[in-house]
Amino acid sequence: MNINHYRGAMDRIVPDAELKERIMKQTEQNHARVPARRVLAGALAAVLTAACLATAAFAASPELRTAVLSFFRMEEHEQVPSGSVSPEGPNISNAEIGQLVKAQYIKMDKYYGMSGSLLNDLTWSEDHRTLLDYKFWTVENNELVPVQVDMHTNQIDTAYDGIRYQGELYWFVREGQLFLFQGSPHGIDTRPEDEWYVEQIPGRTDAILLKLAQGRQMDYSEYPVLYHLGTGEVADILSGSGADQLEYAYAWDWSEDMRRVFITCGNGINGQHTWLCDLDSKTLTRLEELAGLEEEASANFIDNDTLILTTHTTSEEDDTWQTVTCYAYDISSGQKIKTLDQAHYYQWWEEKPYGAQLFGKRCVYITETGQVQIVDLKTGVQTTVEGFTFQKGDEFSISPSGNKLLYFSMDPEMEGLGIAQLGVVDLEKGAFIAFDREGYQNLHEEGIGWDDDNTVSISARTPDGKTRYLLLYQF
Repeated sequence: MNINHYRGAMDRIVPDAELKERIMKQTEQNHARVPARRVLAGALAAVLTAACLATAAFAASPELRTAVLSFFRMEEHEQVPSGSVSPEGPNISNAEIGQLVKAQYIKMDKYYGMSGSLLNDLTWSEDHRTLLDYKFWTVENNELVPVQVDMHTNQIDTAYDGIRYQGELYWFVREGQLFLFQGSPHGIDTRPEDEWYVEQIPGRTDAILLKLAQGRQMDYSEYPVLYHLGTGEVADILSGSGADQLEYAYAWDWSEDMRRVFITCGNGINGQHTWLCDLDSKTLTRLEELAGLEEEASANFIDNDTLILTTHTTSEEDDTWQTVTCYAYDISSGQKIKTLDQAHYYQWWEEKPYGAQLFGKRCVYITETGQVQIVDLKTGVQTTVEGFTFQKGDEFSISPSGNKLLYFSMDPEMEGLGIAQLGVVDLEKGAFIAFDREGYQNLHEEGIGWDDDNTVSISARTPDGKTRYLLLYQF
């Protein structure tokens, strides 16, 4: 295996020139340091195998266009930082892993939150209802630079179904993005008027959804209204649709244009019902009736007019999902296409977990041998990840846009997450890059997730709890 073989394989499989160039630079530098036979031998062999398999699949079945995605494990390992925070306050350092991933490590003396790219420190009243003080910083040249934000305070005061909802909402807009802050007065003394929540509307900074809650546990329900931040005006955008007559409605999934919404209603121990509410026609339709399904289904929007419908079978012993079937459904035409058929549903606690993990319009399907396939549930196209074998403790998480998957592998011997490997599957570029981590044993890692479509963060602390870390990765 030499660099020319690698170039040929990458030209056939990975369409994105920018990512190829970054991988090529690392490959060429490694090639100068180690014998040629060792340069990315495993990863490149997988790439060539993928090319052959893809060609064979296309030739054998031209109407079924399966794709191949290449896995690239970086030779360089990440060295996870550790140690106590300096007396001067937060400390920031940077690293570059394999010339493909940029890492930033923020070491702190207490917990700081994130608001987009800003670090924040919020001080709440003892009852956690009132924001007393707030500070924001941005990172420049490895230093925290204070940032002044135009914080607004709105007094929530509205009534619904005999309950008056009150409280304070805090918000600001920066670089076209809305940031919301609300106290969380949870506890035995929580009053009905405290049970309101907010949800952002994608693309809007002038209004939000204010969700008014009632009841507890199986009697819980909530009702959304449109709340205008500038004026405090409340609008019942569901008026006349009949949605306010549904019992135990607890989940609302909106289309992008907010002209349709799926409403999930609890049905006691008998499960749940899902309705499609059309705000233009002021109609409510049971999902099963809409799609012509005999079994109970759930759904989510792919675009304003397209749904992914999911049905499942359950175990008689514990009522857990056993298999899932998915359809792409066009609301206007009524056309329904099956894109996943009775696939075993993934259960992480199994001895050798396998099966389907559903992420919106994406499905990660893990075979019993650990091979990974990514299924586009709208088109049915399957993408095979070559050169990678899924193991127990591995996890995937979808990015906000749905075009990337976060991959991480957890060390079962650790009390925290113990993330031993980290990577990202870029579904648009057709590449999966990952790296091993060293030194994670010195931290108690508490959480991991997407900050935006390009940034992953890990929150951690030292074992004594005196120093906190925020580890940021840009892929």
